[in-house]
Amino acid sequence: MIVIKAAVAVTTAYLFGSVNFAIIFTRIIRGEDIRTLGNKNPGASNMGRVVGRGWGILVLVLDALKAIIVILPARIWLFNQGGALDYGVLYLMGITAVLGHIFPIWYTFKGGGGVSTMLAVSLWFVPLEFLISVLTGGLLALAIMRKKENWFTQWSPIFFITLTPFLTLAVNLSVSIPIWKRISLGGHPWTVIAGCFALSLMMLGLNYRLVKAKATGNDWEKHETI
Repeated sequence: MIVIKAAVAVTTAYLFGSVNFAIIFTRIIRGEDIRTLGNKNPGASNMGRVVGRGWGILVLVLDALKAIIVILPARIWLFNQGGALDYGVLYLMGITAVLGHIFPIWYTFKGGGGVSTMLAVSLWFVPLEFLISVLTGGLLALAIMRKKENWFTQWSPIFFITLTPFLTLAVNLSVSIPIWKRISLGGHPWTVIAGCFALSLMMLGLNYRLVKAKATGNDWEKHETI
């Protein structure tokens, strides 16, 4: 029974993840395909530049919420025992929602970088560790890459995506401090740690491949991951 529930939940997460709000809003507002505009990335950053900053922020929020909108009800009604297996299925749902954003079935499998959706997944499972990673990644990008084009929208995500699983593992091995309800510093099930590493490796691998496919030579550094 759990296999059937997991299969339905993961498939639903992928379908929701495949909804691309940057593509939808650009077609409604401008009658164009954002995949042919700007840097051709159907994500929040390109949306903000091509259509408007407010629209970019809205897309960022909606791209994040589409992961939560499937994880939350699944957590309440289907996988609510709090065990490692339940967390594993829920994290797999998050990963497939991100995959849906990158390879959306509704848009011939041509989507965005998935970082906006990945933000929500990480904040849901390891909020404190992820926020520390985001802060550290942003400071590293500022210190090391600030002279490069798109240093914030490209290099900051690369740094915090890389840092998150290692920081989460290190904290998990060191402490287990409950903060509020299900939020804690450390003390996460092993499936959450595995999910962190799987999501990080997937994001780094897929974004590098997609960016290289869109550019030649060293021009890939001009592209964004958000």
